[in-house]
Amino acid sequence: MAKSKVSEWDSVASNNIILNGINIDEHCPPSAVNNAIREMMAQIKDWQSGTSGDDWTSAGVLNVTGTLKLDGDLGDDGQVLTSKGTSGTPVWKSLPVYGTMANQNSNNVNITGGTITGVSKLETSSGSLTVTNFKADNVGVGNNWTIHQSGNYLYFRFNGNNVMRLANNGHLVCENNVTAFQGV
Repeated sequence: MAKSKVSEWDSVASNNIILNGINIDEHCPPSAVNNAIREMMAQIKDWQSGTSGDDWTSAGVLNVTGTLKLDGDLGDDGQVLTSKGTSGTPVWKSLPVYGTMANQNSNNVNITGGTITGVSKLETSSGSLTVTNFKADNVGVGNNWTIHQSGNYLYFRFNGNNVMRLANNGHLVCENNVTAFQGV
């Protein structure tokens, strides 16, 4: 291998016998020593400046005592680097946790505590949905129909207009004219 950049160097010293075409094996010509040192310095500078395209991986701790400039994506751990201003040290902070959804039994998903907001549609593949302790101003039930509770009444609306209401005593009141097609 040409060993033309740092990522091509071998961690076994005896395997590094050619540095970008320069023979540095035992009994190499004396001119190869200074040429190899110059080549190594150039490759390290390319690595440091990022022009070689090599990644830098550290299994230890990264200690930065000067200025730190990060230009990349967030890490997989969900943290962001937060600046403390010109006189403080930046700190890593975890993003707010709003709960997690683990692998669930598709027939039994329980969400306890808290509030789910911003839901505009609940849908099931089976066509049935059981919801307990549900509170909403307008619940869509399909094809422009909604249900709305106000006071002691449950209103059935079509296209936003009250069509009928059901009182808490069981009385059903139609808001408009009633047309009966069967015996009432």
